[in-house]
Amino acid sequence: MKLIIIDRDGVISRDPEGRTARAEKWRSMPGGADAIARLTHAGYRVAMLADCGPLVRGACDMVGLNALHARIINEINEAGGRIDTVVFVPAPDAPARCAAVATALRDLMERLDVLPSATVLVSDSRHELDAAHEAGCRPVLVLTGHGQQTLEGPPLPPETTIRIDLAAVAAELAH
Repeated sequence: MKLIIIDRDGVISRDPEGRTARAEKWRSMPGGADAIARLTHAGYRVAMLADCGPLVRGACDMVGLNALHARIINEINEAGGRIDTVVFVPAPDAPARCAAVATALRDLMERLDVLPSATVLVSDSRHELDAAHEAGCRPVLVLTGHGQQTLEGPPLPPETTIRIDLAAVAAELAH
């Protein structure tokens, strides 16, 4: 089985800060739902990686966050894709977030019985790419959201692939 874990903010969502806490205000990244549909039809299990930004800022509660995720998943379903699971990482600060994401990735791979070598993580954020590398996954940086900033920062983890957006990732992986 192949697994792809896709960061919500800045990759699936146009909001790289994760500030959109209301389902009715959420806007998808152009081509994102279609890219996920393409990956789904190519045999990938798809997980959405979500942090707790809206909860920490008090912008919503768990009911609101679940409504937001339901809207995202519904849009992806309408495009013919599927989100198999949401990986929720409730670590608000960057140093703790990297370790928490790496642990969540390992737990997810173990639960789904997927090898790290068969797992890809797509993100625009450095800490998530570091976590993917730490967990043995293939990190992919997309240049949407904060991706350009991430690219211009400190060196990326070894073997990080860089793609323009999620559609480019899907085109490569779902060939």
